[in-house]
This record gives sequence, structure tokens and C-alpha cells, in this order.
Amino acid sequence: MTEDFIPSPSIDSHTMPMEVQIPLLDSSLPAKDTTNHIRLKSFTDHHNRTDSTCVVEKIPPSCKAVSDEDINQSLSNERKIPKMSDKLFVISQLKTLAFYQALFSEFIGTMLLVLINASAGLNFASTPASALQGALTSGFTVATIIVGFGHTSGAHVNPAVTVTFLAACEIDILRALCYIGMQLLGASFGALLLKSITPHGHASLGMTTIAKGITIPQACLVEFIVTFVLCYTVHAICDKRRDDIGGSKALAVGLSVIIGCLFGGPYTGASMNPARAFGPAWAMDSWENHWVYWFGPLTGSIAAAVVYSYILKHHNYAETE
Repeated sequence: MTEDFIPSPSIDSHTMPMEVQIPLLDSSLPAKDTTNHIRLKSFTDHHNRTDSTCVVEKIPPSCKAVSDEDINQSLSNERKIPKMSDKLFVISQLKTLAFYQALFSEFIGTMLLVLINASAGLNFASTPASALQGALTSGFTVATIIVGFGHTSGAHVNPAVTVTFLAACEIDILRALCYIGMQLLGASFGALLLKSITPHGHASLGMTTIAKGITIPQACLVEFIVTFVLCYTVHAICDKRRDDIGGSKALAVGLSVIIGCLFGGPYTGASMNPARAFGPAWAMDSWENHWVYWFGPLTGSIAAAVVYSYILKHHNYAETE
């Protein structure tokens, strides 16, 4: 929790795609009455002086207006420091409609993502789908979902993205767990919907599988790399300290997905998304090497958060001088 971190001003990301307010950061703390705090200090200094003549001459006008009520209010504000548990699990958000709108948004967004992206890998048409077609479909689908649902939940639609925000202290634990639960539920519904419209004989449902000749460590490394690129890009577009990023931020994320698919597709199918792998696996009850599509993406997402938010943290040198 760095002092110079600037969280989103809205708890449901009404300003930038994929952002979520960080309730566990300083923005959630009750605002201190800076004016009263200054007055209290001046008032205390005034009473501690022994030379009453100097006090009358040098006391600021604002200090004369300080009342006992102001002092008590200032002390009360100082005591309102939330517990760590309150910052990690923001229970108060459960009482807001926006929280449940965000969860429903994650459900719908992930359902559409799995339905469309998994269908791009099916080859029952007269012309088989190419790797480029699958990569473009995946990338543009993600970009479209971010535009459509980013204002409601941040459009994570990916447990790896949620975990990378959690690792960077940009989302509270309660919201992160609820997001992941809705993402898995949406992925399951998306896979079932795809199964209902897919001709018989295509039982894979676009499942991501490890290619022949690729070892488990190699598969984990590939998923780590492609997810690292995706999550690092997400952190970059959501960094409000940077003013050097132009163009469409949603498209930037989509392009990172396309790159990941073109690079990692021949090895592992380039899931980059545990929910994307979970949906078809659950619908087909096929779990061979499924853990790879959790271990690789989640470790890659955590690494991206650590590298961007802590190791290569952006500093505004103009403000520090």
C-alpha cells in the first residue's frame, strides 16, 4: 500500500475500463478535518505559551474562532481509523445495488466471452477455422466486453485479472472472491449454451489442451508468459499517473490477448483465463491437466502486479521536486 497510489474515484469504475475502487486503501478512510486539525494545533500552542502578551499579539485570527465543539470534533475524526479487517472485507458494499450489478456484469461478460471464444476453436464448418481467426476473435471479443461492461464492474471477466488487481491492492478481498465466483458461474453457463448449439461429434467445445510433445513445466511457463503480458497491459492502461497512453485502452487489452493467442496457441491454446478453461472442462467433465490453466495464469498475473506496481513503479518526478 504505497502512499502515492491514486485509486479510482468510483467504487464501480465509472471512469476507466477495468478499474475498481480500492476500498482497502487510504481513499476509504474517513476524511480528516484538516482545518480543525490546524486550528487545534494552533490553539494548543497558544495555551502552552507563558507570555500572555505575546500570545495576544501573535495568535492567528482563525485560532480565536476555535470552540470546544471544534476541538472535540477534530479529536473524534482522529479516532475514526478502520480496522484492517474492515479494509480487506468491505462488508458495507453488500448493502449497495451497484455491487450486485457489478457481479451480474461479470457473469454476463464471462458467459459471452466463453461462448464466443470457445466457439472459434470448433471446426465443423466447411472451412476450418485458422489460428489467426481464433486469435482475432478472442482479442476483439475481450475489447468489446470491456467497452460494454467496463463501466459497471471493470469487466475483469477473468480470475487472473481479478487476482492481479488484488495483488496490487487495488480491490478488496470480498469483491475479488465474489467476482471470481461469478466468473466461473458465467463460464459454466457459456459452455452449456455453446454445447446446446454445437453439432454432435464436436465434444471438445473448444477446450484448451496441451499440445503433444509439450511438457507440463513448458505449458505452465507458456501460460505464465501470455498472462503476464495481458495483466501487465491491464495495469498500464489503468495507471492514472501516466498520460502517455493514447488510443483505445480496451483495444490495447484486446491486442495483448491476440498476441498471447498467436504466441501461446500452438503450445497450450493460450487460455490466459482460468474461467475460459474451466467452462468447457466442466461442461465436458474433462479435467486432464486442468490445474495448469490455473497455476500458469494466476502466477503470471501476480508477477505482473508485483513488477508493475512495486518494482517498476511509476514516479511523478515533477511532483517530488
